[in-house]
Amino acid sequence: MPLPIELDRSRQEPLQNQLYEQLRDMIVTHRLKANTRLIATRFLAEQLGISRTTVLLAYERLIAEGYVETRPAVGTFVCEMLPDQAPASPTNDNRVDDLPQSELHPPLVQSRRPRPMPQPDTLIDFWSGPDFRIFPLKTWQRTTQHVLEYYGKGISRQPPAAGLDGLRAAIADWLAGHRGIIVDRDQILIVAGAQQAYNIAARLFLRSGDRVVLESPGHPGASFLFESLGAALYPIPVDEHGLLVEHLPVGPASLAYVTPSHQNPIGGTLPLERRQALIEWARAAGAYLIEDDCDGDFRYRGMGPPSLKSLDPYGLVLYTGTFTKTLGAGLRLGYMVVPAELSAAAVAAKAMLDAGSPWLEQMVLADFIASGEYDRHLRRVRKIYMERRDCLIQALRLCFGDVDLAGIDTGTQISWRLSPTQPSAPMVQEIARSRGIGVYTVLEEHAFGRNDYRYCDTTLLLGYSSLEERQIRDGIASLAGALGGYRRFAAQ
Repeated sequence: MPLPIELDRSRQEPLQNQLYEQLRDMIVTHRLKANTRLIATRFLAEQLGISRTTVLLAYERLIAEGYVETRPAVGTFVCEMLPDQAPASPTNDNRVDDLPQSELHPPLVQSRRPRPMPQPDTLIDFWSGPDFRIFPLKTWQRTTQHVLEYYGKGISRQPPAAGLDGLRAAIADWLAGHRGIIVDRDQILIVAGAQQAYNIAARLFLRSGDRVVLESPGHPGASFLFESLGAALYPIPVDEHGLLVEHLPVGPASLAYVTPSHQNPIGGTLPLERRQALIEWARAAGAYLIEDDCDGDFRYRGMGPPSLKSLDPYGLVLYTGTFTKTLGAGLRLGYMVVPAELSAAAVAAKAMLDAGSPWLEQMVLADFIASGEYDRHLRRVRKIYMERRDCLIQALRLCFGDVDLAGIDTGTQISWRLSPTQPSAPMVQEIARSRGIGVYTVLEEHAFGRNDYRYCDTTLLLGYSSLEERQIRDGIASLAGALGGYRRFAAQ
């Protein structure tokens, strides 16, 4: 929502002071109420035709004086208690025994929102999550009934920390046939999603101050985890094909987290020569590679390069996969493949996080995979998503012409590099939401390094997996209509 701000360039007073005074006046007079989210600095700068630095300076002064506050990964909000409303401090305010425990011993982990979620107030939401309507409910029900009839007494048994042997064996067979990864089932751990796999890797190898290499922009859930454990993050820029291996650091490193199948969030597939160079770098640096097979089940053209795990001659790759995009996030089951010599240590690390995943879900999934039902479901979902991807690409080209797209060969979303004449990505997002359309940007939490904040301004992320083709066409047409009169402003 545009703010009623008017800046007078003929006055000698700096623009940042004028902006500060007008915002402060709106807060004090409650035209901006407590907990109201302020417009993003980039969007406000474009609205007013001024530089983003001018807006940042005004916001920083409001923050310093207690009128607004920042909430990590969320935004800037009007404070509930304004400076003039603050209660008088009691005489014993400095006594230690009167301070809350959270101030005496603050938590090491701060609240963050590591990934964008569906926007509930939108009519058409280009979110990249799975379409829950495609879930094979009847087949899952039959499989569950079969498991309960034949193995039901096992539901009360303590599952092993590493996972049930039947599920680990089924995943080992599936990886051999679909990923060319030949491993024994004892090298496979059943985890509660990929995030737990990152935790296990960190427990195995990461000490405070160790260097961790990550893609920038990259997956914020991984970067937040390693940062919270005291790692020295070393961001590596990406292009439309993935990690730029020529920027890898010289010297030792502990871990490197990569998404070679479908770079998260830009979408490139890492070429074979870069994969080989990455493995050789890890060998020289003494680092282990966490290969997150992000969206690897959804490849729409060609076979794609071999996985890092299948190329690894040194035992350096920790491979992770989940069933989140194929069956849904609610299942909370994934897997981690480790080198044979690390199996016992990895199971011990897993046992410190939990005592094992639920028995029933593991048994049902094992039967679902071994019976071939998972492959049948995956083929059906892949076909539907490919049709939706094609529909999105056609709609963008019809409405916007020769669009610059990346990540079209794999995954459940594409990235759209906006042209210099179009508004910035955050501004497009705000304009789209005013029309009931949800589109996503490369958040600054993704681009945590020094290299690639440009993606935050220039790149939109459009998911297609959860939308029907009619919704995709209508959403892009509506977006084109909304953007018709907007152009990008040059910074002043």
